[in-house]
Amino acid sequence: MIVLQEHCDGRQRVRVTQSRVDGARSYYDGAVLYTQVDARGDNLLTYIDAMVAALSSAAEPLILGVAGGALATQLHRRGATVTAVDIWGPAFEIARRWFGLPDAVRCVQADAADFLRATGRTWDAIAIDVFQGVDIPSSMLAADMGPLLYRALTPTGRVIWNVADTPGSLSVRRIRRILQTAGLDTKTLAVLDGGVGNTLVVGQRRTSAAP
Repeated sequence: MIVLQEHCDGRQRVRVTQSRVDGARSYYDGAVLYTQVDARGDNLLTYIDAMVAALSSAAEPLILGVAGGALATQLHRRGATVTAVDIWGPAFEIARRWFGLPDAVRCVQADAADFLRATGRTWDAIAIDVFQGVDIPSSMLAADMGPLLYRALTPTGRVIWNVADTPGSLSVRRIRRILQTAGLDTKTLAVLDGGVGNTLVVGQRRTSAAP
C-alpha cells in the first residue's frame, strides 16, 4: 500500500492510500473508510452504489458530505448537475486531486445544517452522508432539520440519508422520525454485509390526493 497524502489539522485525520496491486485508492478519516475507487475512478463501496441507484432520476442533486467525492462523481457522470457541501474545505482538493472529482461539480465549504438554513434554493434530491467517525453530528439532528430538508426539496423531491447502522437501530428510527414529522413518507434500504453495514433512509415528499 502506498500513502499518497496525509492531512491532520485537529479536526480531521485523513489518509489517502493506493493499492500496489490494482491501483485502487481509499480515503480514510481516522480508521473509518469513507471512499474507495478503482484505478479508473469507479466507486467500489456498496452503499455508494445504492445511493447512486436511489438518486438515478435526480437532475440537480444536493450532496451534504463529500469525503473523496465518489457519490458526486458518479452522479455527474450520469449527467446530473451536482452541488456538494462539506464543512472541511480540504476535502474538495483531495477529492479532485486523488479521486477525480470533476471541476463541474459545484463545491461549497459550509456546515450542512447552516447551508440548509441559509439557502433559498430547492433540489430534486438531497443526499446526506455527514458523519463524525460513524456517528451523525448533533447539528444534523437539530429540531429544525426536518423542516429545513422539506423546504429545500422540489414538490417531487426526495431525501436519501445514509446511516452507518442497521434498519432497526435507534439512529435509523430517529432519522425516520425527523423526516416523517416534517411531512415526508419514509422507507429504508439496507446495505448490509454479514448483518453489518449501512441503511439508507429515503424520504419522499407526499403528493396531495386528487379532490
